[in-house]
Amino acid sequence: MKITLLVVLGFLIFVLSTVSGGGASLLLMPLIIFVAGAKSVAPIMTTGIAMSSSSRVFLFFKDIDWNLFKWLLPSTIVGSVLGARLFASLSSDWIQIIIGLFLVFTVVQFFQKKEKVRERRIKTWHFVPIGFTISFLSGLIGGVGPLMNSAYMNYGMTKEELIGTRSANAVVLHISKLASYAYFGYLTGDVLKYGLILGVTAIVGNFFGKKLLGMISELIFRKIVITTMVVSGVLMLYKHWDFILQTIHAT
Repeated sequence: MKITLLVVLGFLIFVLSTVSGGGASLLLMPLIIFVAGAKSVAPIMTTGIAMSSSSRVFLFFKDIDWNLFKWLLPSTIVGSVLGARLFASLSSDWIQIIIGLFLVFTVVQFFQKKEKVRERRIKTWHFVPIGFTISFLSGLIGGVGPLMNSAYMNYGMTKEELIGTRSANAVVLHISKLASYAYFGYLTGDVLKYGLILGVTAIVGNFFGKKLLGMISELIFRKIVITTMVVSGVLMLYKHWDFILQTIHAT
């Protein structure tokens, strides 16, 4: 029953994730908690998303911005290894709340004019500190959702370039995390079993997601990406609502 649920809902999540440019991790968290428990979320999700990202690299290979990828590569490896090293040793509640607030406030991009977006387009070298920060947080808490999509869009990418480049970087990120989780003893037989099932499901979902992606315009894609970021932020805040209330009452 649990495996069937993982396959069916996982398929739908990865179809949506392909069309929206990411966000699978936040939608997968409650599903994996139900199937395998909270302690297994990060390694199972990392295994599945590593396979998912690899299939997207194959599907969107010609759209990858390899120059940007080279800038991201070193900081992604260092950040993910450091984050995975601290995995399960630090409280991640406040980190996820801050990320959730950031994602919610990306709604302002709905109301910005194109001229203003062009004026503040980020440079290639900006992705070095951005990549390190995102990778570190991903290694630390398991997943940060579509947190980096705002940077990709402000860099001026098309929908295919965003997904292809994001996926190439995600392969490096998640393989680095997997190696770290394995070294520190977080990968077990059950983790690998559920992770591989999720990964195969993701590959099928990505194929159908690419078909749907070709049917939408750049404008609609941008709106879907921003909406997904905001919804992901709301889900993060909702997940930690009890912690927020306890903190407020304690002050």
